[in-house]
Amino acid sequence: MQTQHADRTLESMPAHARTWIYKAPRQLGQAEQRLIRERGAEFTSSWAAHGSPLDACVDVLHDRFVVIAVDEEQAMASGCSIDKSVGFIKRLEHDLKLMLTDRMVVVYEDADGHVRSCRLQELPELVKAGSITGDTIVFDDLVSTVADLRDRFRVPLRVSWMERFL
Repeated sequence: MQTQHADRTLESMPAHARTWIYKAPRQLGQAEQRLIRERGAEFTSSWAAHGSPLDACVDVLHDRFVVIAVDEEQAMASGCSIDKSVGFIKRLEHDLKLMLTDRMVVVYEDADGHVRSCRLQELPELVKAGSITGDTIVFDDLVSTVADLRDRFRVPLRVSWMERFL
């Protein structure tokens, strides 16, 4: 049986690795990011599915996103192990006093390249005002693999699931 890699990062995960992405409505500070990575390393070092260790990592991207990735070729993440990962995220939310599971938050880059967020229901108003256009880069947190994270995480709004707001 393959052993886990304590030093796993998103960059070292294979393209087929499954991902779960959680977003913060504001920028995460350096201390918060360090805490997330440290707690993530602790969590993934003991994360298992039906007794089989999961080859996984937790990382922070763009100062906003907490990403959990697992290589399911070694062992599949089961319902119970996925529940444990959600519990891990819920503990982070509590300890950081921050909501990471709010699916109504949209994260995008403004015209100056700064990462911003808004509520989904604010999108039509921002589009109408011209603050957000079809070319605005949005972050698609619905990507489900490391390959998609690399290729389709940052995309123009017009090619994302949010294009209906144009």
